[in-house]
Amino acid sequence: MSGPVGTWARRVADLFGSHRLRVERAIVRRTGDPQSAGDLAQDAFLRLARLPDGEAVQNPAGLLFVVADRIALDHCRAAKRQRQRETGPPDEDLPATGPTAEAVIERNETMARLRAAIDALPPKTRSVFLLYHVEGLPYRTIGERLGISPRTVEYHLRAALEQCRSHMKRRLPR
Repeated sequence: MSGPVGTWARRVADLFGSHRLRVERAIVRRTGDPQSAGDLAQDAFLRLARLPDGEAVQNPAGLLFVVADRIALDHCRAAKRQRQRETGPPDEDLPATGPTAEAVIERNETMARLRAAIDALPPKTRSVFLLYHVEGLPYRTIGERLGISPRTVEYHLRAALEQCRSHMKRRLPR
């Protein structure tokens, strides 16, 4: 088999060899369904291979991921329709499954107290705390960024936690 169809088929086969696992992982992220990922990925490659003017595609790998994403989205929609057919429409008399208004208010108040506790930290301790807990940086990187040793980073983190705990206990209503 030579000519454009043969060349396109070879390009798709090469894509399959080099991108199959990444396509499957992308599908799992989109669908949350690892059991179907292989079949859905294979469908994406087949759709790409069946393109009548495949040789004109400038970025076959990019198109492959777009096709795979659309297939995954279709799979999610079909699964949702199936679940709705199996369970029926939502019952208005059933209680909501989300958090209650009181729980939301309590969570918001707790978050506000925690923000106040963090704001009350000394500037360097607050910086260390935020770099570690918000940005997820390791001790060494934080130390390099702030010009302190990793041991001092550890000291500031411990102090921040103790001060935040104390602040939260002190400000608890009731």
